Amino acid sequence: LTDCARALANLCSLDKAQHAIYRQGGLKILDTLSNADCEACKRYVAIALRFMATSVEVQRSLLAEEDALSLYLGFFTSASLDYQRSAAASFSSMSQTEEGRLMMKKDGISAVLRLCSHTDLHVRRNAVSAVANLAASPDTRQYIAMEGGVDVIRFASAANSDVDFLRGATRAMSNLAVDTAIREAMISQEIPKALSKLAKSADSETQRFASLAFCNLCVGTRNQKESIVKQGVLRVLLFILRYPDLEVERRASLAIAALSLGSSQNKLQIVGAGIVQSLLEATSYPDLKLRHFALLALNSLVQSTESKTKHHVVQENGLSSLLSVLKSCKDDESIHACIYLLGSLAEDVDILKAIVDMDSFLPLVVQKLDAAETIETKRSAAYFLALLSEYQEYHRRLQEAKALRSAVELISLVDEESQYYGAFAFALLAKNKSFQVPLTKMGGVRPLVSIMASKHSDARHWAGLALLKLADNFNNHITIAEEGGIQALLQLGGEEGAGVTVANLAKRAFDANFKK
Repeated sequence: LTDCARALANLCSLDKAQHAIYRQGGLKILDTLSNADCEACKRYVAIALRFMATSVEVQRSLLAEEDALSLYLGFFTSASLDYQRSAAASFSSMSQTEEGRLMMKKDGISAVLRLCSHTDLHVRRNAVSAVANLAASPDTRQYIAMEGGVDVIRFASAANSDVDFLRGATRAMSNLAVDTAIREAMISQEIPKALSKLAKSADSETQRFASLAFCNLCVGTRNQKESIVKQGVLRVLLFILRYPDLEVERRASLAIAALSLGSSQNKLQIVGAGIVQSLLEATSYPDLKLRHFALLALNSLVQSTESKTKHHVVQENGLSSLLSVLKSCKDDESIHACIYLLGSLAEDVDILKAIVDMDSFLPLVVQKLDAAETIETKRSAAYFLALLSEYQEYHRRLQEAKALRSAVELISLVDEESQYYGAFAFALLAKNKSFQVPLTKMGGVRPLVSIMASKHSDARHWAGLALLKLADNFNNHITIAEEGGIQALLQLGGEEGAGVTVANLAKRAFDANFKK
């Protein structure tokens, strides 16, 4: 019997032979041999079954049977440590394939979770690896939660110090946290607190999976985010944000960004924890992703009607950091995030003045707007220029930075959001009498008329006001008439001064044609 078991173990080690062995009844023979009294025979049977579990073809065939896992489940409940180790290793192999996960859905998940608390380290390692693999699939994730998997992983990770086990446990947590329903259970069972300890591990892989789990957990509801912060994760996020591992730093930045969104309470606590300075330092890193994610986190912090977080960013020398980013960055994602952040900060009047007083900012924004490859960058720059155009005292600065031409280009774009901000800025700039003729000569009339022709455009109101303001200047009348401005202005209907303006334009156009 021992020789027979050894021969089968040797044959099963060959990948090409595994399915043939199954077709010829090899599993039934191994099942019979597993009941032998010889320990050596049992050991060979355990090895053979472990090899068989790695074959996708064998798994596919087993899937068609009713008791697909009966043999492996029998090993799981066996008193033999070799059989228990074989069952755990087999479950780990099966969990890596779709067929294997489908087999384990019914009875295998509860067995694997029980093995996570086994006294043998090898069994625990393979069991937690299987849970992590199963948690990566949306089809099996819910079954893990229903079997109490969240609590099992939390308890097991607290009771273990083995690096390989903790690596598998954090990987399982990061995969489970993707699911919205499971996320609520994980937060209520204080998984963030458990992750805070794992994130400080000396093992880089454990740290990476812990930071990824934080990322996935932090994208929940406002109550969930505030509950996570109450579990003391901010100090840990600050720690890993400064850790010399790019993957960990990136994920820490994204976790901070997620925690900030939608919660004013969290924003104030993040600012109070001293995280802003570290995020600003990260914007100067050469790694594009880390720089982009740090800018996203800063954007999330200042997205508020309150000015406390905005002023804190400025107090931490944030404007100088943003200026450095604009000067040195060439990737469009970071440029967009930087200008977007600048626009959010500029919503505060005092900060807007500080930005304008730094002479380099405005010309750089206009330059980046002209060179932008993506519409998102154009939108963020357009919003910033629209904020500036509200204040008459900044109009000269806008003219010096060649922003008038940028306003004309913005209203000429197909994108509605860019058009809206552009028309808003254009209308306010057109109130300045010294700009009315230059804006017309730059070709501003035709795009305004085009916007007016679109009945569903949000920018239509501001385009009409801009056209009215341009028509205040006698020197623009001929151009406006030639570009179809009279018909566009007639559409304004009851707008104050529209009728008089149309009459003046019509008279001017008639006189010009009469002279010809």
